[in-house]
Amino acid sequence: MVISAIAQANVQPAEATVAPSPKLVKAAHEFEALLLQNWLEKMNHSFPGDNSSLDAAHDTVSSLGTQAIATALAARGGVGIAKMILRQLAAKGPHAETGQIKGNMDSHGSAVPG
Repeated sequence: MVISAIAQANVQPAEATVAPSPKLVKAAHEFEALLLQNWLEKMNHSFPGDNSSLDAAHDTVSSLGTQAIATALAARGGVGIAKMILRQLAAKGPHAETGQIKGNMDSHGSAVPG
């Protein structure tokens, strides 16, 4: 009876994973927002019409608007890039969570075989 209770306590679902750190989640969403912003800007420039603005303020406001849309889209799930990044990093194990690379780091931040 005691052994079966211990065995059941040690059994974890196959899909139980450690929740990613808030910093990692934020970075994944910011990366997706940058991609979306780039795509939206390219899409905006592909429309026929007055693509060549002579007003720098118009270009700045347009860029800020595109950035706000991309950030809002990414925060609400975007196209799923942030989710895929988090899933891939979670599959790499606990070192992906802390951003450590297998091996040691030298003083310049490059990997040194350990």
